[in-house]
Amino acid sequence: MNKKLKRYLEEIDRTEEKIAELQGHLKNVRAAQKQEEDLEIVRSIRGMKLSGRDLFALLNGLQDGTLKIREEPVSVKEEKKVETGMEMSEREEKEHEDLEEME
Repeated sequence: MNKKLKRYLEEIDRTEEKIAELQGHLKNVRAAQKQEEDLEIVRSIRGMKLSGRDLFALLNGLQDGTLKIREEPVSVKEEKKVETGMEMSEREEKEHEDLEEME
């Protein structure tokens, strides 16, 4: 058999083995990601410190799609805190309000 052809066939075999190995690794990583997401959901729900009945109502609402999430307006101070990760001082809040009024 031609040497080049034989090398190509060997390289194809090695590449297919690597692909199979990487697909197995990817499957494990995705499973670990899903498990971590599930744990985060459980931590978030438990962090709500709901009573048994309230927890049951929340979970039922989530599952059947009847849960309504109410969005409350965010104050300028809270909005800035979210954007920067820091709280605004009274002076900064006043300056921000003045700028908004000018616009």
